[in-house]
Parts: sequence; structure tokens; C-alpha cells
Amino acid sequence: MEEGQNLHPKIHCLTNPVSMRDTANVLLAAGGSGIMAQDPAEVEEVTSFCQAVLLNTGVPDERKFEACKLAGIRANALERPVVLDPVGVGASDFRRSRVRSLLEQIEVSIIRCNQEEACVLLQCLTGDEELSQKVLQKNRGGVESAVCLEETELEGLACCLGKACRCTVLISGREDVISDGNRIEIIPGGDRRMRRITGSGCMLSALCALFCGYGREAYEAAREASVLWKESARRAGIKADCGGKGIGSFHNYLLDAVEELCST
Repeated sequence: MEEGQNLHPKIHCLTNPVSMRDTANVLLAAGGSGIMAQDPAEVEEVTSFCQAVLLNTGVPDERKFEACKLAGIRANALERPVVLDPVGVGASDFRRSRVRSLLEQIEVSIIRCNQEEACVLLQCLTGDEELSQKVLQKNRGGVESAVCLEETELEGLACCLGKACRCTVLISGREDVISDGNRIEIIPGGDRRMRRITGSGCMLSALCALFCGYGREAYEAAREASVLWKESARRAGIKADCGGKGIGSFHNYLLDAVEELCST
């Protein structure tokens, strides 16, 4: 740990009820802690004593987006990093318009999303109708990605979105790709069962916020979170296979692996 870094960062997680418990637990396993204030009446105050903010827009309503806006603006004023997880942004016009509004009002350090969400965000920001047709005419995957891009397409998407949003982008999937519009990196590994864990992306977003809270530069924070999550999944898969265990055990082994890796 470098001098001056926070040993146990507090992360203000405006996350969704589906993944709230897992988000809190993965932060604890990794050495931080989450504070889950959601009401607009208190989010600015809570943000003021946290080291980073996670804006997860799953299960959205108007109050949720108002809370995200207030927390994000407060974090910007305090020069605290903000991670955006635009869950299911392609699912409705409501989500697209509100997430676009957040990006117009808040300076984001990292966007963590899946391939479909990245395509939708880029279309919203650039008005690329060809990209819109490619994504939105497919069977939408809800909060899961219905898009499967080739590696070169994925790298280009991450780079373009990073430039458009002026931030680091982490697009997670079978392989993660990270770009800030200039640098690009592919992170391999993991385990195919991650797609069967509800909230696995939400937990990765929380890890991005945690490493930002440690004081890492955004690109390095995203990279460190991705590498940790891929290796945790790999270890969980090996342990589940050795014991002949199912997806529930794999889920629990993920947290064990995060704790093991972060305690060494």
C-alpha cells in the first residue's frame, strides 16, 4: 500500500436491490466497505465521507436517477471518482434518456458495462444510426448482452466510447476490454459460469470503484478490478469442479477467492 492511500475505502453504492447484498459483500471481501444510501435527501452527505461513488442504474425510477445525479455532482465537486454501471441501458427510452443526462451532468472516471450497453451508450452519444440498428433490432438481452462482437470490433467500440465519454471504459464479457480512448488492453481468463451469476457485472463495477477509492488512476483501477475478478472466477471454477459443486457453491467460492487474493 502506497503512503497516503486509504487502507479501507468506503464506497457509496447507489446500486440496485437485485445485487445490493453481493455488492456489499464483495467490497468487504476485497478490503473495503459499501454504504448503500439511496434517498436523494442524504446521498450528497454520504458521498462527502466516501472515497468513491458507484452509480448503478439497475431497477431505475425518477428518484433513483435524481439520487445518482446529486451524488455524482457532489463527488465531482470533491474530486472523488465516479464509476457508472448503466445496467440495461438499451431496455427502454426512459433508461437511455436518463443515463445520457447523467453523462451530460457528471464527470465519470470509469464506465463498466457489457457489449450491448456499450453499443447503446455510443449510439446515444454520437447518434450513430447504423450502430443503433445493429443493436436495437436484435433481441434485446435485458440486463444481459445480446451482442457478441469480434475482438477487433470490441476494441474499437471501447476506444470510441472512451473518447466520447472522456473516461476509462471496461466492457466485460468472455474477455474484458479496457480503453481510455488511447490505451487498449484485453483481459482474458475467468470462467463461463460468471454469466449464470446475477449481479456479477455489478460486483465488478464495485471493485472498480474500490480500486479508485484506493487512489488508483482510473485505467489502472479498471485493469486491477478486471484481473482480480477474472482470477477469482478461475479459482472458484476449479474449486467447484474439484468438489462436484453447482452454481450456488461457485457463487460462494467467488467471494472466498476475492478475499484470498486481496489478503496476500
